[in-house]
Amino acid sequence: MAKEAVNVQICNETYVLRTSAAPAKVLKIAQNVDERMQKLATEKNVQNKEKLAVWAALDLAADLYELQERYDKLLAAVRER
Repeated sequence: MAKEAVNVQICNETYVLRTSAAPAKVLKIAQNVDERMQKLATEKNVQNKEKLAVWAALDLAADLYELQERYDKLLAAVRER
C-alpha cells in the first residue's frame, strides 16, 4: 500500500507523517495525543514538550496495558466455556 503524507497538529507544532494508514485515522490518533498533552500541560503544569510527550506516552501505555489485561481475561473466560 502506498504511503501518503498527513499533516497533524500536536501542541501547536505541525508534523508531516508518511503512512499507509487512512488519513482520518491518523488525524484522530494525533488528536488524541494532542488532547492528552494539552490536558497534562494544564493538570501537571508542565510546559516542557519532551516531558509532556513522555507523560502522554506513559498514559497511553497504561491504557493499552489495562485494555490488554481486560482482553486477556475475556479471552480466557471464552476459552473456558
